[in-house]
Amino acid sequence: MSQVLNLKQKNKQKFGIVQWLIAITVVIILTSAGIKASDSLFGGSGQVKSLCPAEMVFIPNSTGGFCLDKYEDSAGTGCQLSDPASEQDSQKNIDNPNCQAVSVAGAVPWRNLTQIQAVSVCAKAGKRLPTSEEWFAASVGTPDKNSGWNADDCQVNNNWPEQPGLTGSGKNCVSYAGVYDMIGNVWEWVKGEVNNGFYGNIKMPDEGYVQAVSPDGLPAKTDLDNPDESLKDDYSWIKLSGERGIARGGYWSNGDQAGSYSFYAVTEPNFSAVGVGFRCAK
Repeated sequence: MSQVLNLKQKNKQKFGIVQWLIAITVVIILTSAGIKASDSLFGGSGQVKSLCPAEMVFIPNSTGGFCLDKYEDSAGTGCQLSDPASEQDSQKNIDNPNCQAVSVAGAVPWRNLTQIQAVSVCAKAGKRLPTSEEWFAASVGTPDKNSGWNADDCQVNNNWPEQPGLTGSGKNCVSYAGVYDMIGNVWEWVKGEVNNGFYGNIKMPDEGYVQAVSPDGLPAKTDLDNPDESLKDDYSWIKLSGERGIARGGYWSNGDQAGSYSFYAVTEPNFSAVGVGFRCAK
């Protein structure tokens, strides 16, 4: 009888060892898989990589994050016109199958295109226009001076050698996320419109200096005469009737009224101008 009990005890011990070995093997396999997954997302310094194409920056947000072009977009080398001078010029580029928008430093921003055309250009590159909320999230941390601008700052007072300046010219004009030129140089089209004073179901305030903002960076309160220093004297230009395309950030001569909180919803989506460009998201 004792021999039978000893045999059962030994079998239990062997079974326990086998279970332990299986558990250790599973842990090793899962740990290895986790390391491989982590390696695909992080470099040796812990920096996020492989989530975005090389020309884009990853912007985390409450829905998981998105990619945004690092620089204001310009016409690529395959485009017929490197600096379109009109809406018609922009359409020539759009119709050219070899032409794509690119995000590179040292290029002239692509302007003179409508919000509708900007949507097409981004789609052609396999991207899209960012929403106003995404644009704001990416702009956070961009230095927004109210005076004393120099060539290293964001261009809001004709303070670069050219207007518009080449992308990335202001070495200090970079957000916390590493996105350049989000304040000044050129206004940037974003996705969405203000329809009869409403952005979605949000009622927009009248034109004026921004006095309060929503968590998504939308003007929530304005004052026509009194700038708010805590909001960098930024300004909201808006018409509360009809359909109005949205641009953000300001351009090269808006002075202290340009900034991350600046908002432009005055023109229709088919409007184009020399001071309005774009960048794409993904």
